[in-house]
Amino acid sequence: PSEDLSFTNIHYYAAGATFFGGEASGAYEYAGQTYNGQSAHPEGFSQCAECHDAHNLGLMEGCFTCHAGAEDVHDIRISSTDFDGDGDTDEGVAGEIETMHEALYVAMQAYAASTADVSNIEYNAGRYPYFFDDAGERYATWTPRLVRAAYNYQYVAKDPGGFAHNPTYIMQILYDTLNDLGAAGGMTRP
Repeated sequence: PSEDLSFTNIHYYAAGATFFGGEASGAYEYAGQTYNGQSAHPEGFSQCAECHDAHNLGLMEGCFTCHAGAEDVHDIRISSTDFDGDGDTDEGVAGEIETMHEALYVAMQAYAASTADVSNIEYNAGRYPYFFDDAGERYATWTPRLVRAAYNYQYVAKDPGGFAHNPTYIMQILYDTLNDLGAAGGMTRP
């Protein structure tokens, strides 16, 4: 642990950074890895206002033209690969990301519990500064590995549309972070 480390919060709803992926590098990217760049949606679906209503950010209906059979945007798959390793090859990419995101939180807690001089860590999405110790105080026993994981955990949490904005980038970030914590077993990096 280092007193020189602290959690840095990502800007809320970082959809633009997610959309541009490795070109914007909004998440913490691990050395030696390559990351998906700008999301590759076809013409007509490559700008924010082509998918979202410009007045209320609600989704347009165009997704289902290409993704026939999906009843909800969360049901859309990008591959037959089971990225999260849970055996469900029918769930949408949003489900793949959700499982990996949940696994990251569990891995962060396990890492904190098993690392000398590091307090247990808890996350509260509705309370700044989001990460706390067992006593409910601001988390203070950060290690470099844990602060990177926390940043990426928060990055994914704060872009609830990441599964549509750039799912490959989000899953690469989650996989690499889980791998850094020794918890990516059974998962596949896109």
